[in-house]
Amino acid sequence: MFNLDCDADGFVRLTIGGKIDEAQMKEGLESFLRIVEAADKTDFLYTIKDFEFPALQAIAVEFGYLPRLFASLPKIGKVAVVADQAWLRRAADIEGMLIPGLTIETFPPDAEDDARAWLIEKS
Repeated sequence: MFNLDCDADGFVRLTIGGKIDEAQMKEGLESFLRIVEAADKTDFLYTIKDFEFPALQAIAVEFGYLPRLFASLPKIGKVAVVADQAWLRRAADIEGMLIPGLTIETFPPDAEDDARAWLIEKS
């Protein structure tokens, strides 16, 4: 599962779960890039539940999108990651430290309200 929708509070909700196949990855990345490329800055709430590693073909699709994904980084605002697996939250924390200008805050699944509040507060 790879779903994107706009939240009434002004951020985009990205929900990821289960195992993502090649078609889902391509459709999800195209949707993600359409949203990011259409705005000056976009904040995201990532909700990751029951994550499984994507199929190898899906990973290959993602590698093909890396140039566009990296080019979109300046248009990404704050990212709140709500994940049910601690290692995913840690990986997101590390990603935030390694990618200049990317602001990521991670939350356990029972703190989604805190994640939403963090996204809508003024920087």
